[in-house]
Amino acid sequence: MNKINNANKMYNLVLSGGGVKGIAFAGVCEAFERNVYTFRNIAGVSAGAIAGSLIGSGFIASDLRGILDGLDFGKIKMEDIPKLVSAVAYFEEWRSRNRKDNNSVIDFLSQRPRGIIHKEHEDENSDVNFRGDIIKNVSLYSKEGCLFDGDYLEEWLYGHLIKKGIRTFEDLRGGIVDSCNPNGYRARFLAVDATRRKALVLPDDIEFYQINPDKLEVAKAVRMSASVPFAFKAVEIQVGSGKEKKTYNIVDGGVFDNYPVWMIGDDNKFKTIGFSLDGDEKKKFFSLDTPLNVLKSLISAVHDIGIPKTKNYENKILAKIATGNVSSLDFSLTEEEKEYLFNQGKNAAAGLISKMEYNMRLRYARFRRYPFIFR
Repeated sequence: MNKINNANKMYNLVLSGGGVKGIAFAGVCEAFERNVYTFRNIAGVSAGAIAGSLIGSGFIASDLRGILDGLDFGKIKMEDIPKLVSAVAYFEEWRSRNRKDNNSVIDFLSQRPRGIIHKEHEDENSDVNFRGDIIKNVSLYSKEGCLFDGDYLEEWLYGHLIKKGIRTFEDLRGGIVDSCNPNGYRARFLAVDATRRKALVLPDDIEFYQINPDKLEVAKAVRMSASVPFAFKAVEIQVGSGKEKKTYNIVDGGVFDNYPVWMIGDDNKFKTIGFSLDGDEKKKFFSLDTPLNVLKSLISAVHDIGIPKTKNYENKILAKIATGNVSSLDFSLTEEEKEYLFNQGKNAAAGLISKMEYNMRLRYARFRRYPFIFR
């Protein structure tokens, strides 16, 4: 007799970053839906924020797959990359000047950007302020040029969320209150303030910029979380006026932590399931022989460089989705690659569900046999 009731089929969900590979999360959703599981609090970053916002807004798996399939940034021409992303051209010039080898991306990002002067730094004459300050330098380079400005992503997502009546985070109230989510939002996302070099949990931390968390648009927050340096422009938030006006640059939360499991409190009454997109990009060596490989190396170098929270995974069940050689920057995925990613997500989730249900049945059998142990 199956004793897995509905209460045992409610979980929180954490989704990692991973660019276009986020289609795999639609497969995850289908597997859990098919087995009648539901999600309570959701946390995500970058691609996980996009999928998480849609799941948290009530879209079912079949909707999710169609929506994510429709996110089309078009094909990038390799010869256009140095023109669009000036950091690529700066890197190639820097490498030739310094005769550095292929392991020099971090060295490059640690140096004061040559020829780039912004008002917020115009009084800083010493290289000391820039050396090692990768986050600030990434922000400066991103201002000089990116593949996309991010407007399309925000408008595209807004158009879908509004169909479910979701505009601001006030519409996403009704989640489970815990130590990490005191306001009980159903979905929250991670971004990074590159100006202050701080992780931002959205919408909660938007209060610093004199914005009411309830009034922050969900699509805007997701855009912040998904503003991958060099791929998208940072989102600028201006506070104050006149001489007191200050500009803050918000970028992809994956810069600090590409898998923010800590965003769900350990005191939450429901267990947390997390999925990360585990491909070969971090493992493989980019030859830097093409502008695209330089771009991939730059993006790879600025992720997970400052994980801000504890690695205590108590009450959390974590799984990896193998994504093979598919790159997070493959903006022109073939139908076969999309199908592959979807199935990888579905298979990873199905395997996890099978293991969880086996453990639940085993626990129930032990309870029936030795009830005094569980009292």
